[in-house]
Amino acid sequence: MRRAIVAAVLASLLPAGAATAAAPVITPIVTGQAGDNGWYVGDVIVNWSITPGGYTVDSGCAPSTSIRSDTPGTKVACAASIGLDSASSSVTIRLDKTAPVVAPAPSRPPDAPGTYNHTLNLNWSPTDPTSGIASCTPPSTYSGPDGTGITLTGTCRDRAGNVSAPVAFVFDYDATPPVVSKVSASIGKKTATVAWEVTGATAVTLIRASASAPARQRVVYTGTADKFTDRHLTTGRHYTYFVRAVDAAANVTTRSVNVTPGAASRSRLLAPRANARLSAPPLLRWRKVAKARYYNVQIFRNGRKVLSAWPSRARYQLRKSWRYGGRHHRLGRGTYRWYLWAGYGARSARHYGSLLGQRSFTVR
Repeated sequence: MRRAIVAAVLASLLPAGAATAAAPVITPIVTGQAGDNGWYVGDVIVNWSITPGGYTVDSGCAPSTSIRSDTPGTKVACAASIGLDSASSSVTIRLDKTAPVVAPAPSRPPDAPGTYNHTLNLNWSPTDPTSGIASCTPPSTYSGPDGTGITLTGTCRDRAGNVSAPVAFVFDYDATPPVVSKVSASIGKKTATVAWEVTGATAVTLIRASASAPARQRVVYTGTADKFTDRHLTTGRHYTYFVRAVDAAANVTTRSVNVTPGAASRSRLLAPRANARLSAPPLLRWRKVAKARYYNVQIFRNGRKVLSAWPSRARYQLRKSWRYGGRHHRLGRGTYRWYLWAGYGARSARHYGSLLGQRSFTVR
């Protein structure tokens, strides 16, 4: 400010038309590898061009100023004068020589150690503290085929133009569940022996549920055997056993079988035949029981009771639809199991004999 005032005073004392000195022209000369968006990605050297000659450096203007460390913005300045006329110039150097640090970011942990068993979404998590991230490899989705040592790679680019080295995410993928077949049960008075065949499993769990309380389940066996005998059951009570097989990738397959310990010979049941495949509602028929005044027919699907009826004759015609337990039911495709008891005396007395038999049929 003082220099400007003095220059103004002196100028007023000069004769009209007298020449005055021109202020210097200062131009920064920047040498370095340019990147994107005004950034440099290599060491930078700043020099200055000052014209005309005969100038005086007032501040800065250091020759060959070197900037070698990453910086979001380092200002380099130069001020010079010729006589009473001065000028200044500056340049801000943004330098980022470091590529982003990238880490894989899977959408969830493995379903089993190192292994995924259903669709995996993979993104990339970059870090760049200087210029920031411009873009990354698009997210990847993997849903097969099964394999080991599967590799997905990704890179990221920062705003200065540096690109990271490819980063690999290596994992195993197994979406194929074990196979459970030939689930069967043989019953005694108070026992049930459940057998199965399993392929591709590391362990089998056998779960028991009572038909009267299906939500109350109990694990009765865990291991690698192909059968198990469950003891101390209640005669005449309906049970459902679930055979649950798990493989090394945590894939699960479950199959079930219904049993009623102490069930009487099936010869009392006449129709439909055991494991019949039907396309229409069946007529359930059985041999008449002496002194029985009525019968109780109960039908289950997937371990859940869907019908209980009390016919007075040794037959019951199942319909395409019915109501039971306050709900509407239809005879849809699936496997059904029916049980039969004989009732004696008044129905209100609820005097039933032993289970007469049980059979399954499948509606196509």
